[in-house]
Amino acid sequence: MTATESNLLGFWDRLKALLFAPAEIYPLVVLRIAFGASMAMWALSMLISGMIEKLFVEPRFFFSYIGLDWIKPLGSIGMHAVFLLIFISAVMMATGWLFRVSTFFFTTSFAYVVLIDKANYLTYFYFVLLLSIMLLLSPAHKNFSIDLIRKPALRVDYVPRWFILAFQLQIAMVFFFAGMAKLNSDWLFAGRPVAIWIQDIASGFGYGDSWIATSGVVSIGFSWLLILFDFVVPHFLLDQRTSIKAFQVVVVVQMFGVLLLPTGFFPVLITLSCIIFLPVDVLHAAISRISYFLYDVFQFKGDVFKEGGTYMLQFREKKLFPLLIFGFLAVQVMVPVALFLKWGSARWADKAFTFSWKIGLYEKRGSISFWAVDPVTGHETPLDLNRHLTSYQQEKMIENPELILQFARHLEKEVSTGSQILRADASISFNGRKPVCIVDKQHDLFLQLIYGREAN
Repeated sequence: MTATESNLLGFWDRLKALLFAPAEIYPLVVLRIAFGASMAMWALSMLISGMIEKLFVEPRFFFSYIGLDWIKPLGSIGMHAVFLLIFISAVMMATGWLFRVSTFFFTTSFAYVVLIDKANYLTYFYFVLLLSIMLLLSPAHKNFSIDLIRKPALRVDYVPRWFILAFQLQIAMVFFFAGMAKLNSDWLFAGRPVAIWIQDIASGFGYGDSWIATSGVVSIGFSWLLILFDFVVPHFLLDQRTSIKAFQVVVVVQMFGVLLLPTGFFPVLITLSCIIFLPVDVLHAAISRISYFLYDVFQFKGDVFKEGGTYMLQFREKKLFPLLIFGFLAVQVMVPVALFLKWGSARWADKAFTFSWKIGLYEKRGSISFWAVDPVTGHETPLDLNRHLTSYQQEKMIENPELILQFARHLEKEVSTGSQILRADASISFNGRKPVCIVDKQHDLFLQLIYGREAN
């Protein structure tokens, strides 16, 4: 055996020892609780805010995914029932009650909601589905869960380290790709769209003309800080010596995101997910205090909350499962990187949209109008988009030429006669620039969208 082969074997032996070393299960348990609680809050906010009616009941047309046009909403009562199911299953997942069943129902019902209308898609939905699938396959319910009341023999205190590491890498990828998506000229050298956000915030407080609101230096500086945050914070989260301080930074940054920026629910989700990086002794102490409190209140019988436990010995010799998990993670790295290398940063936001986390990456604002044109007389009949799309759908459609084309095909079938031609006039402003025409009224709509250029 050569020295190279010996070193390689030694490396694999050390890697296997690291991956299969016993690790306390508490970070996985805390992630289960945090993720379930955050998604329960999301579902509850949808139920009480009226967004279900706005997104799934009021629209008459829905932008479908390729091959999934058969997925339709269930009406007002049905959609409220679906979101109630998401809420209940998320609570059950967080508490570890019928964990496999509840996580399965959460994953499938959430995926159904996401696939109804492409215009409703947000990039953190992808993150939610990934985490829910990984949790479904994990032993996250084998400690501090209601399932232990039913079957105390489920309890374990230690799992192979790769279980914890896989989730940590998945969450770290969110930060990495968010930073990677920002590596373009607008973020690096023009401070866009941060400049737009600062201007909007300052205007809201009556300081729209101040130096902070109008200075390019300020917006570029904040842009670089956000990029640096995305690339650097995963390193400090993964290091147990700095994980608490890094988590505190994440909380502060995401809190500003909730209060000041148009980032939606994502800051809450990513902040709670980052709890998995905290030192094990901190998480263990927190769970122990809650466990003994519940034990005193409810007087559970048996060893449900008693110290001790076992190691999941059945996973020591199962090498295929971690290989599949890390292969799963590798695909998530290769797909967005390949798309980035093919199209570059200018196209990152559009073509790698589904497989990346472009939270607040750019600002697109535009307008669009449609006409039915008689080719013989040239008579133009304007089409009322409000009869087909909600205002929210119209805003989302102008951001994505693929949605424009899909809606144009719908209009061609629904409102055009055999002798009429469909025309459209669409312009878009990208990151505060002067609006650019992406669909010219004087030319064939379909040829423009299929073969013409898209706005960058």
